[in-house]
Amino acid sequence: MKLTRWTNRSLVVGLLLSLCFLSLLFTAGGIPLAVSQPLTIPVKSIKGSIPLDGANPLWEGVPGVVVPLSGQLITTPMHPNISVKSVFVKAISNGRDVGMRLEWSDQTKNDTTIGPQDFRDQAAIMFPINTTGAPPFQCMGQAGGTTNIWRWNAEWQKDLGKDSAGLWDVDDQYPGIFWDYYFEEPVGGVTYPDRIGRSLGPFNEGIWSGNIMSDPALRIGSVEDLNANGFSTLTTQVHQDVTGQGVWEPAGSVKGGAYTGPTWRVVVTRALKTPDTNDVQLTPGSTIPVAFAVWDGTNVERNGMKAISTWFSLRFP
Repeated sequence: MKLTRWTNRSLVVGLLLSLCFLSLLFTAGGIPLAVSQPLTIPVKSIKGSIPLDGANPLWEGVPGVVVPLSGQLITTPMHPNISVKSVFVKAISNGRDVGMRLEWSDQTKNDTTIGPQDFRDQAAIMFPINTTGAPPFQCMGQAGGTTNIWRWNAEWQKDLGKDSAGLWDVDDQYPGIFWDYYFEEPVGGVTYPDRIGRSLGPFNEGIWSGNIMSDPALRIGSVEDLNANGFSTLTTQVHQDVTGQGVWEPAGSVKGGAYTGPTWRVVVTRALKTPDTNDVQLTPGSTIPVAFAVWDGTNVERNGMKAISTWFSLRFP
């Protein structure tokens, strides 16, 4: 086989300039170049408690990694046209707990699914339960390769501290709503919390059955602790160990951040060790696989319609 040697220097220079131009074009369009990203996310050691406020100055000096995302194209429902192309990740630990800050550009805040046309913004962090050896399949694991998923939910964030009912409901979304009659309703009407209380049986199957999506009393915050070992196996854990806090900023930027303009900043935290065998157990000095996912409600993203990353490594001090 005869090899062709490039001798035209101007042609080589032209090709290099073209590659540089394409790189700048991708960057301007918000498309990260995966080959330029490090594979390891360092966890910075700190003293004291982990701040849930993503704008806390402590986060400024923490090194971060821009994690490229792509559309989920392996199983239905697929979604190639994702709107969030990358997520900026920082991590800290005080030796007892770990905290991770996720930041991504999002032009709109979607934190309710009351209307049939509504979809919520979400983000997830995934670990393999078995942190030794090769990680399982990056899309929610596989048979024999269980994953632990921490999923932050913008709607749950909205529910926090809402009222004694603990959730944003039809009455809040549509304040002009009017109903004629509810079973056992006393003269003069009834408040929403009272109505929930009397409906725990046949009139509110979600709460009655112990569904964490329906009953905010089962949550410890805006993050759901889950397990999965393949497609269609996502399961809420009986014991919830992860908490977090998210804030959507309509404009501006934060020192130490990666984006300007409308941005979500979400902090998720958990103890390194828990008594739950369904949880990933984290050890100082270890390096474990970690992957990420983001859903944009405006882009009708839900379930498998999401932006996902490949496996990265989380390195603890």
